[in-house]
Amino acid sequence: MTTYTDLRFPQGFLWGCGTAAHQVEGNNTNNNWWEWEQEGGHIKGGDVSGLACDHYNRFDSDFALAQELGHNAHRLSVEWSRIEPEEGRWDMKEVDHYRKVMESLHRHGLVPMVTLHHFTNPIWLERMGGWSNPRSVDLIARFSGFIAKELGDLVPYWFTINEPMVIVVASYIAAEHPPRQQDWSAAMTVSRHLLQAHGAMYRAVKESTTHNPLVGPVHNMPYIEPYDPDSEHDRNAAALADLLMNEYFLAGIDTGTVGPPAGQGEEVAGLKGAWDFIGMNYYSRHRMAHDRPIDPAGLPPPDAELTEMGYEVFPEGFYRQLARLKKYAPPVFVTENGLSTKDDSQRCRHLLRHLAALHRAMQEGTDIRGYLHWTMVDNFEWAEGYQQWFGMVAMEPGTLKRLPRPSAYLFRDIARRNAVTAAMLREHLG
Repeated sequence: MTTYTDLRFPQGFLWGCGTAAHQVEGNNTNNNWWEWEQEGGHIKGGDVSGLACDHYNRFDSDFALAQELGHNAHRLSVEWSRIEPEEGRWDMKEVDHYRKVMESLHRHGLVPMVTLHHFTNPIWLERMGGWSNPRSVDLIARFSGFIAKELGDLVPYWFTINEPMVIVVASYIAAEHPPRQQDWSAAMTVSRHLLQAHGAMYRAVKESTTHNPLVGPVHNMPYIEPYDPDSEHDRNAAALADLLMNEYFLAGIDTGTVGPPAGQGEEVAGLKGAWDFIGMNYYSRHRMAHDRPIDPAGLPPPDAELTEMGYEVFPEGFYRQLARLKKYAPPVFVTENGLSTKDDSQRCRHLLRHLAALHRAMQEGTDIRGYLHWTMVDNFEWAEGYQQWFGMVAMEPGTLKRLPRPSAYLFRDIARRNAVTAAMLREHLG
């Protein structure tokens, strides 16, 4: 019989959820994803984001609910295409909207953690080639500096680019997201520009406000293994995937260079050490086979526990990737971790097992400062449309009423106690 003990977290630990503007706000009509949705044939079920969760209008009540559910932090993104609808033209009404959003977060006791770029590009940038255009580096740095100047008194934490290597793989290798290309050369070009952009955004935010903001990347880190450990070809495929997905971007910031596979160690001015923390996203293990196309689900074992996305539930990989971050100096925030499921008891188990893995990594020396679950309310899941359920809170069709699930109250109790109790572990894990 398993003996459980309380897992306590340090004073000041941040608890909350993460969101992205396009997935929750609704009517983000001026970005590349909206345009792509309208073409048809790209989103499961023929869905379009549409009104989404109407968070653009309901943010204050959503933050009030987060406060009731014990959260003390919230990660969200500002929508570039709203703020700069045309190149060089700032929409101050939208800036004022986001100021009200940040004020609401403070009013409800939630620390604002703001992502500057979460997958979407303004249509005008996409017309220029998006991330494949070298001008994208200066353009997003200019945007970052502008909005940091406008909101810097209200935002203590800024994230630069959400999951840059997911942008590379999903858009330019697997061709699942716009612009839906399969071009290795273009993928490497975009990889270089994203790394350069991070450094430029970091400097722009720092230079644009005197409020001493903390700035860092958000890096998705799947745990990668060979499909067949005895196959040299599979081991090589896993090593390349790990280099691209997990090592390249962080090593680039650590050394200030563009390393393999996108470069040969070329230095980037201002990139070295351009992080005050690391935002880390984790969902699953990916097993790589040399003779199979990239599978978003990662070729899970036949006996694996799966999510609705087909991802393997693998908390051990979460622990190992958190432990891996010890070699870097900055502290860590878990900026996304969760699953899509219709079975909320599975979400409760998933939450507890991953928090136990996180606690283990902390006990062994990884400096982790907060945990942000993905996500608060069921929303538009990119190419999956509305066919996935990541929220601790359900959204009633038609009314968009927020309906907290049992996992939301479990998370509330964890956050309020700043601990996972032995009783919680016994109840949900047996």
